[in-house]
Amino acid sequence: MSHDLVRSMFRAVDARDWVGLGALFHPELRYDRPGFAPLLGREEVLRFYREVRTIHGSHQLEAIVVEGDHGATWGRFVGATADGTALDLQFADCYGFRDGLLARRKSFFFVAQV
Repeated sequence: MSHDLVRSMFRAVDARDWVGLGALFHPELRYDRPGFAPLLGREEVLRFYREVRTIHGSHQLEAIVVEGDHGATWGRFVGATADGTALDLQFADCYGFRDGLLARRKSFFFVAQV
């Protein structure tokens, strides 16, 4: 089931289906994302998606691995920023599941550094 939960989350994000996305989140969800303070709780994460996240596009998942209450996925995001700058970057996520919902998410982006 957790494989489907991860796929459903990315479909909802890409479609900007915030109601559907919220249905996948545990009320006490914690989302750690580079460049942001931890997002705590379903409503704060949904506010991030509705009001703060300015990119749009699609996620192409390469693999999903789940063992018990933990999982990971990796793939590519292809889209654009709000000003139209093209994006094509690799990402990886780690998850924690509780009560059949997403309770923890930590994102990593493969971008050039020093």
